[in-house]
Amino acid sequence: MSDTRLIERWLPISALGIESTRERTPMTPFPAPNRLHVWWARRPLVAARAAVLASLLPADADREKFLHVIGIHGDPVAAKRRIAEANRTGERLGADAYGYSRAFGYAPTDEERQWLATNGSGQALTVLDPTAGGGSVPLEALRLGLSVYANDLNPVAALIERATIEWPVAYAGDLKRAVGDLGSRFVAEVRKRLGDAFPEEPGQDTRPDGYLWARTVACPYCDGLVPLSPNWRLAPDGTGVRLLPDCAGGPRTAGRVCVFEIVGSVKEQFPGTVARGDGHCPYADCGRVIDGEEIKRQAQGGRMGEQVVAVVYKRRVETRTKSGKRGRDKWVRGYRAPRPEDDNGAKIRAKLEEKLPEWDALDIVPSEPIGELSNYDRGHKLYGMCRWTDLFSPRQLLCHGVGVEVFREMLDADVAAGRLDNCRRAAYGYLALTLDTLLNYNNRAGRWDNTTGRVRSIFDRHDFAFVWSYAEMAPLVTGVGYDWAIEKTAKCIGELVALVQPDGGNGRHDLLDVAQPRPATAEPAPVTITCKSGDNLDHLNDLYLASFGPALEEFSRHWPLRRGTPRQKPEERRQRQRVLFDEPWDPYAVTPEDALDAARREVKRWRLSQLTHVKADDDLDPLTAFFVLAWDAFKAPVFAYDEALRLARAVGVDLEGGVVGRVAGKKGSDLHLWDSARRAAGGALGPADGSRGMIDALHHAAHAARGRSVAAAAEMLARAGLDRDPRFFAALEAVLEVLPPSKTFTGIALEGAVEASGSDFEALYNLYRLAYDDRIGEPDQLRLWREES
Repeated sequence: MSDTRLIERWLPISALGIESTRERTPMTPFPAPNRLHVWWARRPLVAARAAVLASLLPADADREKFLHVIGIHGDPVAAKRRIAEANRTGERLGADAYGYSRAFGYAPTDEERQWLATNGSGQALTVLDPTAGGGSVPLEALRLGLSVYANDLNPVAALIERATIEWPVAYAGDLKRAVGDLGSRFVAEVRKRLGDAFPEEPGQDTRPDGYLWARTVACPYCDGLVPLSPNWRLAPDGTGVRLLPDCAGGPRTAGRVCVFEIVGSVKEQFPGTVARGDGHCPYADCGRVIDGEEIKRQAQGGRMGEQVVAVVYKRRVETRTKSGKRGRDKWVRGYRAPRPEDDNGAKIRAKLEEKLPEWDALDIVPSEPIGELSNYDRGHKLYGMCRWTDLFSPRQLLCHGVGVEVFREMLDADVAAGRLDNCRRAAYGYLALTLDTLLNYNNRAGRWDNTTGRVRSIFDRHDFAFVWSYAEMAPLVTGVGYDWAIEKTAKCIGELVALVQPDGGNGRHDLLDVAQPRPATAEPAPVTITCKSGDNLDHLNDLYLASFGPALEEFSRHWPLRRGTPRQKPEERRQRQRVLFDEPWDPYAVTPEDALDAARREVKRWRLSQLTHVKADDDLDPLTAFFVLAWDAFKAPVFAYDEALRLARAVGVDLEGGVVGRVAGKKGSDLHLWDSARRAAGGALGPADGSRGMIDALHHAAHAARGRSVAAAAEMLARAGLDRDPRFFAALEAVLEVLPPSKTFTGIALEGAVEASGSDFEALYNLYRLAYDDRIGEPDQLRLWREES
């Protein structure tokens, strides 16, 4: 099979771009992973699936079948043109304008998964994403029926990956029930402890929905309290706020404050009181500009306050059917001016002061200073917000602190009662993500969206932006706040289960617009999720992968670069692609693959320097380096041929001509490393003097020690003059660090090819102890075994 993959020759970029946009169109629900928790770099699911699939399929794979497997069941490019033309003429094509559901919802069938397995390699496939982030790549690899390894250094990312991939696979339908049970208990207890934190609405059949606040400073010229907001608009119909400044007895007299009223048109609204960092005094007898530096001085001195400017409420409205029967009640949004009763700040601050010492001690509230990051220096610190707790108003902080307090008490009670099985543990993970949702939407940076009539999250922008006016949720109200966040999480769980288990775990699915049919029935493939550095992954080779990013960065910093030796011209592309993408062939042009090859070579050199302490005149020869690094990277004698090919490039050996048939055999999509006995039996051993590769000398010695005696092996090496060759000792030291120690040393029985390699380790170790313990040291891996035991 050619090593050229489909992604190297063809990818439907235009179709994928349109589908990626459809996936995230605001008027349709985003995929569940996007709604579960904030993550900066969310990759479109359809693009992730296409990248995984095209990287595994050969270049001549069936392209129509490829499109079907990734969920593109029509022509999105043509559909986009039809939609654009219809928009120009005023025609509306409706929700089915593309003729098929969004691609991400399609679940590949068992037959399509088998097609991938057969065309990809004929063997089970595994995908590793060492920097998995929000989990799009591992999620889509899993949905293709592949075994998955996902890793991220960031613990938030690792938690998101577990919640997105691992838990829906493991616990399926039980999750929603477990989260619902925890959520009900949680909300009931939080409401009990915070019952009087939010005043009741004065009108009949009304409930609070939110509170709109403006930051305040004192005018340095008249001492009037100035609420700061760039505009006072509340809704798209012109509803907004008019300020009624009370000038009291004139400048610098007590009582100069603003009250507010709700108006119904833009022309009645008060002009904005802050622009480009400078404020504007609203009092008729002053009206001066307040310099931005003065605002910052007051804020940094703890003198910036806040004032409720409007209360958002909802009123219950009865509806009637055509027959006159009562229908479902509607909740209609309204706005009112604040009342004195709405300001319960003194009571809230008293409760908070009582709780904060305990919460600080238990690490319930984030009282740490905000780190020295430029984004924070430009924003929050300039306005006196130096600790993470400053991102929340007193009432918001009280609500969040009580939420964490109740969460911990529930968790401790379940642990003490022995109720914390793995599914319930996962449910607590989802409940933690739910609390994060409330943090995201209930803070001093959540602005009021006057177009949609809702609170926007702090991450409406991808930073911690300082805002002059913010919106506060009423989280205790039935149906909003905590109820809304828990319902959102539960809905995401149902959709995630439907994504990773095509039968939804119970013979049905809950996804909003999943393409039918969904006949796949195979068990989900294994998933392994870790949280560690990308250069320290023990399940696959990452060290090499972790070096690619820095290598590409370094190449781009010095771009353009030129090769010292010409590159071989690749096979011709198809005519259409040649016209679209090809540039004139330049054999000396540097490509990204050159950066990757350079990274592999440097990692190889660095890793071998760790494995060998003997200073030889030259590096390990390519064949020996391949053997050593293969055992070091894969910890097994059998591994993927594609991985072997990349390693061979790194060490500078031809895999087919220099490795296969000499130290290894190819079987299907795997490469099998041979031990000394297997090589000797097949006549694959090279000269015993190591002239073709020092691994030959080592395997001759190991075979002699296993079949005759260690002394015979030492005599053979002495006759070849290797007992004085630093290159031999460097190779011996490296091999003793990577071969698996036998049961003699570890007490653990080995099996099959691993057992045979363990016998080589024992033979070479005994040789070292007999003749060379003054030339090299004890293998580090044996020292570690002894320390652990």
